Amino acid sequence: MKYFISILALALVAAAAALLWPRSENNFYMEVSLNDTAPTQTVSAALSAPNTTPKPPLIPPTVVAAAPLATTATQISAPATLTRGSNNQIEVDGRYTILGSGTELDPYRVTWELLKSAHENMDLNGPRATPPKRLEMLNGTYVQISGYLAPPLWGHETKELLVLFNRWDGCCIGLPPTPFDCIEAQLGAPMKLGAAHTISYGTIRGKFIVEPFKAGTFLIGLYRLEEAQTDDTKPRN
Repeated sequence: MKYFISILALALVAAAAALLWPRSENNFYMEVSLNDTAPTQTVSAALSAPNTTPKPPLIPPTVVAAAPLATTATQISAPATLTRGSNNQIEVDGRYTILGSGTELDPYRVTWELLKSAHENMDLNGPRATPPKRLEMLNGTYVQISGYLAPPLWGHETKELLVLFNRWDGCCIGLPPTPFDCIEAQLGAPMKLGAAHTISYGTIRGKFIVEPFKAGTFLIGLYRLEEAQTDDTKPRN
């Protein structure tokens, strides 16, 4: 009987221990879990804090570029100053002298200095490159100018040639032209070409066209002569 009671007592103790042990283990893990999450939440809040700070607004780059464009437009729109003297002599902007009346029989005698001055005022970055007024007023008139005449490198005759301020052979000898010191001439009658390509210097006249030709932001051409005629042409070695 005592043996049975001892076994029953041990069983009751074991059962009580089994019931009490899981609760203690759960409390332990709960305490550990709560203790572990507290630092994690603190670190997470510390890391996310900088992301909530608003970034300063960026300054639009167009604000800086607006002022120079407005200044350039003012320069382009300024009218040319003309002073007419004797013998059909015209002073333009106090810097350039033009002779003649601009007709087919009495064309304007213009200089390369006048034509090259276009680069001082033209805004090539704008949607439309506008020449200065002192050159726009020559558009559609008849002009005469002397320079290097460069026909094509091959062929028996041509109705087109380039009038250049600098000598250039079309390849690697001389200075390549720019849109400001070059005129594309369309001849009124075909010109015979010799067996060898020659550089000549002479006087050419025709109807002057001022029309910018652009490819993107690049200015390809500016001046043309229509119905052009040449005279006093002589070879230049």
